[in-house]
Amino acid sequence: MTKPNATAAWQNDCEAIRGRRLAVQGPLRLIVLSAMIFASLISAETTFGQAALQSDAEVTLNDGVPREVENVTVEQKLGDAVPLNLPLTDSLGRRIKTGYVIDGNKPVIISLNYSDCPMLCNVQLNQLCKSLKELDLQIGKDFQILTVSIDPNETTEKIRETKAKYADQLIKTHPGVDEGWTFCTAQQPIITKLADVLGFRYTYNQKAKEYYHPAMLAFVSPKGVITRYSLALSFEPEDLRKALVESGDGTVGSPVDQLIMWCFSYDPDSNSYVAEAWKIMRLAGAATIGLMLACLAPYWVGKKAFPGKAEDDNPVDPETSTPDSI
Repeated sequence: MTKPNATAAWQNDCEAIRGRRLAVQGPLRLIVLSAMIFASLISAETTFGQAALQSDAEVTLNDGVPREVENVTVEQKLGDAVPLNLPLTDSLGRRIKTGYVIDGNKPVIISLNYSDCPMLCNVQLNQLCKSLKELDLQIGKDFQILTVSIDPNETTEKIRETKAKYADQLIKTHPGVDEGWTFCTAQQPIITKLADVLGFRYTYNQKAKEYYHPAMLAFVSPKGVITRYSLALSFEPEDLRKALVESGDGTVGSPVDQLIMWCFSYDPDSNSYVAEAWKIMRLAGAATIGLMLACLAPYWVGKKAFPGKAEDDNPVDPETSTPDSI
């Protein structure tokens, strides 16, 4: 079967247009001529398309991940420790180290952002502030937050403005936010080291002058051990609380909180806490045994304290008793 020749078809249409004697004149002739050319273009496009299909040409769909964001992800490094000697510069211009925030007393939430981010950082930190407003734990008292800019060119003045933007949202519900939430800048080798420790993978688009990065919160114990991640843009206050209680190693929350956390485990795939049935069943069994012991304890204690009381309650009647019973 002969395949259609699109070029020949186009040439034939053009020859027909040139050779045809139109009876109309002026503007009407121009309109008719334009319509004929448009119809010819449609015919040529259809011919090319049919030719491609009939020749079994491969059609490639662009359904892949853009090259710029291929490596933008978070590798969860649970159990690894954040170095306490990484030099940073806080929003007041002070030279500090990561150990200034991870001081061994409170758990820490670490985030990597930058002030000129066109969208993601603003959404992430605004959502974090929204959840923190509903949290009964206090920044500065129960936990701390460390936000480090991934832009090595970010100035102290810029990071100070960024801190004020989010701290102002929390000042009413978290009076210690100014001291408890530390915003810092750093040099590129330090940023690279911290990002690598946290498993934070990002890239820089030189043409767009912006960073492609994921949304991440890393929960760190008072000694700097990474215990949990949050990779969602929305942070449920209850999950936020559980992560802080777990990261606190007993320094955050009540004994009831510790007991509740024993019944839950973190699922990295769903990025949430899930109840462990076997732990709940064990806890329920222990509670049942404890309740039974509490109910029987008065009986056992009373029996030991008055060993002859049971016999006195049933005295023998000499008149009705038989010799054998006596």
